[in-house]
Amino acid sequence: MKSVRILATLLACSFPLCATADPAQHADTETTPPAQATVPSSRTYTYVSAFNHERYGVDIFIPRGTPPPGGYPALYLLDGNVLFATFADAMHNKSNAGEVEPAVIVGIRSTDTPDGGDRTYDFTYSDMSPREKSIVVDLGDNPRFGGYNDFFRAIEEEIRPAVGRIVPLDPNRAVLLGWSLGGLFVTHTMFVHPEAFHGYVALSPALWRNERAVFSEIPQFEQSVTSSGRRLSLFLGVGSLEEQISPGMRKWKIDQTKLAAEMEHGRMVGNARDMAKELGPFFQQKQLRFTFRLFDGETHNSAPWSAVNPVLDFEFPLNADSER
Repeated sequence: MKSVRILATLLACSFPLCATADPAQHADTETTPPAQATVPSSRTYTYVSAFNHERYGVDIFIPRGTPPPGGYPALYLLDGNVLFATFADAMHNKSNAGEVEPAVIVGIRSTDTPDGGDRTYDFTYSDMSPREKSIVVDLGDNPRFGGYNDFFRAIEEEIRPAVGRIVPLDPNRAVLLGWSLGGLFVTHTMFVHPEAFHGYVALSPALWRNERAVFSEIPQFEQSVTSSGRRLSLFLGVGSLEEQISPGMRKWKIDQTKLAAEMEHGRMVGNARDMAKELGPFFQQKQLRFTFRLFDGETHNSAPWSAVNPVLDFEFPLNADSER
């Protein structure tokens, strides 16, 4: 083993880098405190909402170059702390390669402060049913529900205008993306505020909550779109393994029988398929853009990363003018 290490060292030092290394420079890098890593071409700020008095971080990726005359389209991400960097880097690479239309990426996240946003509260518009509270095993202690209205106003009346002051935006080209509870937030927003965004992306949406109450909003949505002639798009996606207990979940220190019952009630794949069947014919009839994607081999926690490129291709195609 020792001879192998010696050989590896000799091979490494046979390259110019080893011969020209500057000891002083090496020592400097070891003593310089590491800086916070950032996503290229991005800006960030935090603020406290006047509507719910919660603090949010807002991360903004801005494409390089001259903005289009009407401003950039924008993709707003819920759970920005999880999704922002991946979508921003993908947009950077794909737009530079000429594969998609350049767009601003905005990540909205809770902050690690006592007044940081409460995800469960912000993303839900109603409580769970009593039956569901007896089934769901990973609620945590005394969760709050029903903060949707204030958080929606924070996005519409605070965050979007603030981003628009930083970079020129096309007000008619905004897309909202959410995952899990965020996917429910997106679906509900499309149904009750279809005018708010041009595009909606619901990944692994928690459509099961409150006994699938969100399905009851479909007739009102279809009537509104029909009477207004509004143009919008929907990307609906879910992982094929979301109704199965993954190997990682088997290590959770909770009752696995109860967890299985919760997943059976959640019916993540089945509910997503049901939503696609409900909405697909209407979108086709109105010639609105719609796609349903089942991400093969993906779990609830991995599906968003399989969705990154398909979402950008769907929402920001290079022939976007002909798609609208």
